[in-house]
Amino acid sequence: MLVEVDSADRGGFMMMRGRSKAGRKPKAGPRYACGRLRPVRDQGNERVAALAQRFRSFQGGKADQWVLTSAIGRAWAVGLLDGHDVDPSLIRDAGLNYAARYWNYYPSTSGVGSYDAADRRGRAVSCDVADPRGAAFRRLDQAIAAAGSAAYDAVQSMVVDLHAWPQDNPDWLDRLINARLKRAGVPATGPEPLASDHDQLRLAVEGLMITIRGGRGFSPSPVDNGPGYRKPIS
Repeated sequence: MLVEVDSADRGGFMMMRGRSKAGRKPKAGPRYACGRLRPVRDQGNERVAALAQRFRSFQGGKADQWVLTSAIGRAWAVGLLDGHDVDPSLIRDAGLNYAARYWNYYPSTSGVGSYDAADRRGRAVSCDVADPRGAAFRRLDQAIAAAGSAAYDAVQSMVVDLHAWPQDNPDWLDRLINARLKRAGVPATGPEPLASDHDQLRLAVEGLMITIRGGRGFSPSPVDNGPGYRKPIS
């Protein structure tokens, strides 16, 4: 069926056909000389960015990767792991290694790592060395347990319990870290540390130092964090 179109309608139709669509608006942002957009570093959400900023003055401004991912990383950053005859970063790494192997061994929230009567613990590798049967984890766990139940619980509190909330600290460690932040002139709120908080830190370090020493009768020196402690923060 043919439909007649008068000249006025035909002219309007031709004008519509000749009209070009608007192009896509260019993305905003800094560009290279060639015109390509420069990549923008992802700073994370506001809480993560604020957390990084709070610790920026510690460890020469190079502690971001540690303070954003673990409580023991923040403890290391403000100098709470100082005062021993090993590099504080070794204590930090011992805690992170234990936590990684712990969650490698117990990958589910219920603590069950097997099904169909087969031991499948350690398959979800989250640390540098695969540990298919959890032998390395069990050695570490037994070494820390040998330091006593109080030290074992302190290590668990510091590096394991808040695994799912990496930007949070246990209450006792939060008070210790805030005290160091205040001493460095960084705004921080909250109560002052308790004597028991220093005890918790000492016990956690004792447990982790045993894993560094291989459990060979090591007796760690106490952490000097008493009222008269005035060691500069590095």
